[in-house]
Amino acid sequence: MPDLNRSTLKIAPIVALLCIATIAFAQDKPQSVPLLGPKPVFAPGMYESESRNSHFQGEPVKSKVCVASADYDHFLADTMAQYRAAPQFAKSCALSQTGQLANGFALAMACPGVKTVITYRFSKDLVAMTIENFIKDAPSASSSILTMMRRIGDCPETGKPT
Repeated sequence: MPDLNRSTLKIAPIVALLCIATIAFAQDKPQSVPLLGPKPVFAPGMYESESRNSHFQGEPVKSKVCVASADYDHFLADTMAQYRAAPQFAKSCALSQTGQLANGFALAMACPGVKTVITYRFSKDLVAMTIENFIKDAPSASSSILTMMRRIGDCPETGKPT
């Protein structure tokens, strides 16, 4: 019967090297993963939103907005285009590829001293967005913002999204 401790010691460095190489390769080539099931559903129209910040426990911020994206693919493309075109991000921040979720998508931004992870989740007439801010030099100031957007109808100007 072979000595399991010696066998384990012989292959442990190989396993460790393979793990490190896999992690390094994965970090060099961030890519979104295609959905294997049906795409999340998004309907254009007037949305009522409510946002809560983990650092400010008072009243939530409420608003209404007309969202024009025709469907989920357009919502994703419009959202990413807005982030890529924003001058404050282009100057000093890096935007990740999107990561596909079963019911939405996630993206990350790395700016000097701050990392932000944004997750969008979709269900019928509802969009939930979570923003996680991680502040390197002040971890206690890091926060989470939850925004719930509920579709309340068509946009009032034309009866359709603008």
